[in-house]
Amino acid sequence: MVEVYFYIPADRAGDAVDCGIKLSEWYSREVCIDGIARKCITALLNPRDEYEKYTSSEYKCLKMEIPPKYCYVADRSLYEAGRGNPEAMKLYEGSIIPVMDYRFGDYRFPEALVTSTVLGEQISVTGKMLDTPVLYTNSQELYLSNLTAQLREEHSDLDDTFLYLYFKWLCSQGKADMVCDSAAGPAVFILRENNRPYVFNAPGGNK
Repeated sequence: MVEVYFYIPADRAGDAVDCGIKLSEWYSREVCIDGIARKCITALLNPRDEYEKYTSSEYKCLKMEIPPKYCYVADRSLYEAGRGNPEAMKLYEGSIIPVMDYRFGDYRFPEALVTSTVLGEQISVTGKMLDTPVLYTNSQELYLSNLTAQLREEHSDLDDTFLYLYFKWLCSQGKADMVCDSAAGPAVFILRENNRPYVFNAPGGNK
């Protein structure tokens, strides 16, 4: 069984434990999986990924134990981008994979797609202290940490590039000034709030 998390209005939690979560009532996606259009209940791999609900007294967090054959994972961040962009929606649809194929940290906002009704005996109400430990703060933090570590291995100048581009953005916001920027040497910026110089290698410049 796979453990996923689902937020429900607090006054409905008792009914969910007694009667289950019906797919026909609680589905919020209809997606194509293996060539078949399927209704899906959207749940979470980490309850802290919906932090407003996690901290709200208006919702209860249900832990649901799902047979893997009824559970898939997709990248919700692509779905949100796809609301106004057909190409991004195609990427979302392409991100849908069986839950057992998903590696934690691969998606910025992984969502579990549950394709069946969930029986009451598969459901329990969790508190802030989860009975099953979640080993990372939230999925976005894990995704960014893993991706940054991977890119650092592939590009030794990644930190310089990030900081150079960030300070260029600060300049565009009037929060920093560029002193020099050329291929002959490092780029130098002055941060206005403390009048301190910062030095980075520009992308493609001398190391």
